[in-house]
Amino acid sequence: TDTKKTLLTTNLKKQGDMWSLSRLTLKYPEGLYLGTLRAYNGQDMLSETEFTIHIAPKNIGGKHPRLWFDDEKKKWLDARLKSDKFRKVFDEISENATRQRERIPVESLIFDLDQFPDETWLPTWSAWGSHIYSTGNALYWNSLAYVFHSDRAAGEYAKDVLVKLAQFPNWTHPWQTKRGRFSEHRTGAWAHRLALAYDLIYDLMDENERKLVRKAMFDNIVKGAHRTYVVNNNVTCNTSNWVAHIAGASMMVQTAFFGDGPDVEYMEPYFTGAAFKLYDHIEKTVDPDGTWSEGYGYNSYTFRTLCQSLPSIYNVFNIDMSKPLDGTYKEYIWAGPINDKNYFYFGDSGGSLSQISQWAWLLDRNKDPLLGWFYNHLKRGETFYDVLFESKNVPTDDPFDENPVKVFRGVGTTVFKSGWENDDFIFVMRTGPFYNHQHLDQGSFWLADRGSTFMEERHGSTYYDDPLYQPWYTQPVSHSTILIDGNQQSQRVGDHLVFAEGFEDYASITHFLDGKDAAFSSGDIGKLYWDKVKSLKRNVLYIKPRILLMLDTVVPSERDVDVTLLYQTLRLGDITAGDDNSTIAKDGNVLHVKHLYPEHMEIKSVETPHYLNTLRNENPLIKEGMLTVTARTNRIPLVMANLLTTTRGENPSITCESGDGFISGTVNGIPFAFSTRPGAVYEINKTMTDACAITGEGKLIFAAMCKKLLQDGRLLFESEEPVTFEISPEGIKYYHCQVGKVSLGVSSKPASVTLNGEKVTSFEYDAERKTITLTLPAGEGMVKNNF
Repeated sequence: TDTKKTLLTTNLKKQGDMWSLSRLTLKYPEGLYLGTLRAYNGQDMLSETEFTIHIAPKNIGGKHPRLWFDDEKKKWLDARLKSDKFRKVFDEISENATRQRERIPVESLIFDLDQFPDETWLPTWSAWGSHIYSTGNALYWNSLAYVFHSDRAAGEYAKDVLVKLAQFPNWTHPWQTKRGRFSEHRTGAWAHRLALAYDLIYDLMDENERKLVRKAMFDNIVKGAHRTYVVNNNVTCNTSNWVAHIAGASMMVQTAFFGDGPDVEYMEPYFTGAAFKLYDHIEKTVDPDGTWSEGYGYNSYTFRTLCQSLPSIYNVFNIDMSKPLDGTYKEYIWAGPINDKNYFYFGDSGGSLSQISQWAWLLDRNKDPLLGWFYNHLKRGETFYDVLFESKNVPTDDPFDENPVKVFRGVGTTVFKSGWENDDFIFVMRTGPFYNHQHLDQGSFWLADRGSTFMEERHGSTYYDDPLYQPWYTQPVSHSTILIDGNQQSQRVGDHLVFAEGFEDYASITHFLDGKDAAFSSGDIGKLYWDKVKSLKRNVLYIKPRILLMLDTVVPSERDVDVTLLYQTLRLGDITAGDDNSTIAKDGNVLHVKHLYPEHMEIKSVETPHYLNTLRNENPLIKEGMLTVTARTNRIPLVMANLLTTTRGENPSITCESGDGFISGTVNGIPFAFSTRPGAVYEINKTMTDACAITGEGKLIFAAMCKKLLQDGRLLFESEEPVTFEISPEGIKYYHCQVGKVSLGVSSKPASVTLNGEKVTSFEYDAERKTITLTLPAGEGMVKNNF
């Protein structure tokens, strides 16, 4: 599959009724290659086998340093470190090395890890780690000080620490050993430092010391990772950041050792096992639209080790795993007030965007202008990674000329924004598959406007010692989502996006389209509600710049259910609940929640519990709360409609009236309508449609999930399947879930029709109906008629 020319020689030999391949010659430079071997009988392919070949570098044994830099690059780094720009970094290397030697004397390293209990891992987890993992930074700074400050004492210290650790009988907690688990995320993060130290102080060790260190690291890190994460495959899906730390550590250790002796000349199956595990993690964790599936904190932690292992693997073995990672930071830019260095997160994470020095290697490699802007936007000071990789003199391009409305389909994030300033309208909703460190929160959303955050994630909990963490904090009741029958734990864990065949019960974005004056997203979360409902969709029409029409549509199963919408805000006292209109007031700004349908809903202001960290750290405590809106199904689909908009305190101008199967109205003079009987046709102001929601007038109409639209008796749109579209003088912009035929109204037969800029070679024109019919591909597109 490589683009380079393949030089392939085969010798086939007949053996009875079988043919055997006796020689296969591939002439390639060093690196990892994928190939396919096919067997034919004439033109018929009989079988197909995929294979992977790694061409290892020759004569690499004993050549160090090799991981992050070689002797030639070291000269470049020496010059940079002695420049005014990086002088502080240079000084900090020596200062930190001295501090670590004083803090952790070699003689203080005594093996006592086996004295920890084998049945109570978690309470002793932190204490156990402090007995061994603290050496990671000590090795890091002292090995750097040896190389860049020629500090012999630092180098000897790093060597002595490595040798002392290598004499430990094992590096695992007794609880892990008893259960056949030989690695965890801290082991992986720590082992990266060990591998680098071995590489940098190689020349200070004699061969017996090197063999001792290699054996300990191979037995504890490489074999431990292989047994736990390759052979036993001790993860549900490879999206856990632990995979990056542990498989990456195995790869970095093997990269540091390879060829240094007969003991590390042949590293299979460990090398291939770790390589495929690491790359599978990378592929499954990223959304090609520009998202990392875990929150920012876990992304930062994962990159803290990827930025060490991946450059090392590339430098030594010419294996490049970076391509899927390109651009996967974009959700942090779009999904929140980026100028405030904040983003709206979901799950176990946080929204404060800090310095991303761990991204320097990818910035240096790809020279991505948007990443260049983002990196330097968050930068607070120089780090060693800024010395090692070029992060300042790179192309930069801010996002502010980009469309602020965006969708990240893989993880299921919808972003509706009116602009890029901190006081612009921002709505971020999550309806997607399950990933690591995620809550049961599909359908939850954030909402901010005019500099105030009205809807947000609850905060203040911690994993291990908060009794409310599992029953409340991670459950739907703590998020701006939906409960069924008042069950605070209504949702179940969804499946992963890529796991095993048949495991496809996860939330998803079905329709998404951004138009000139409106946008629409439909999040299907019904599969997560334990068969209590046949369908549950969170449909959101965004009327620009700061209006949301939220249409939550519930189809009951065998029995009717109570449906409760939750709106989480920070303070209970900010909420005013009303039968027709509720408000949340923040800093002189007001979020208005207009309850449009059904007519009878139960509206409450509800106090929510404080979590453990809040109780510990905040004084005085201020009551927290949420707004709840409840209605009941009546054997037919229930539409719960709420219109959300903000003001600086004044009341918005909203009119509303009921019709046969629909509600219509205006908000600040903008017309809208929505169906109260999903799928049924309704008529309003000479417009006949079955659209879930519609807005606009005249020559600009936006219709969501629509199969038919007529105006003044004239057909404008018709399809067998629901399509979301915007009709304008420029043409029709659409989102279609699947390939299918549609009919579009025209004034006369067009001279030509273009679909996504390409001329349509065949379309049907109906002179009597004045329509054209053509087949639209799935996804988003644009149809233009040329007369």
